[in-house]
Amino acid sequence: MELKSIFIKLQNNDQSYFDAFYQLTKKQVFYNIVSIVKNYDLSEDILQETYIQFLKNINKIKDENKAIGYLMTTSRNLSYDYFKKHNRIVELENDYLIGEEDANKVDEEILIKKIRNILNDNEFRIFILHALSELTFEEIRKIVHKPIGTITWTYMNSIKKIRKEIKDEQ
Repeated sequence: MELKSIFIKLQNNDQSYFDAFYQLTKKQVFYNIVSIVKNYDLSEDILQETYIQFLKNINKIKDENKAIGYLMTTSRNLSYDYFKKHNRIVELENDYLIGEEDANKVDEEILIKKIRNILNDNEFRIFILHALSELTFEEIRKIVHKPIGTITWTYMNSIKKIRKEIKDEQ
């Protein structure tokens, strides 16, 4: 089933379609949050709050394309609100015990932390939104409010920086 028909069902209060909607949209929303807060556990909390806000306001959203924009904007605002409330920047934390099922998550967190150390904030956000959230440059342009040329240039420079760092490490 496509996103549009699932969204319409949700607007008609058929909550049985929420899981399908969530599965189709959670990845890009989650990585939007990670690109801001840089902490997986906190990102998961903000992700849940984002979908709660989405469900509260679903009837105010006109179509499924605006639903994605609403989720991305809400997740960004909730991420920034967290920093305002706590007045600090949260770093990735890897000092907790994990089981085998969490190994891939930790590997991904370590990789993201390494990339985070290589790139500046703007480069990191664009890289995460494109490479991990799989958003197009046009979709990213709408989120970060920058020209598409700037976004593609920033992304390509990010790739070059990452490649150089990997080459230097080897």
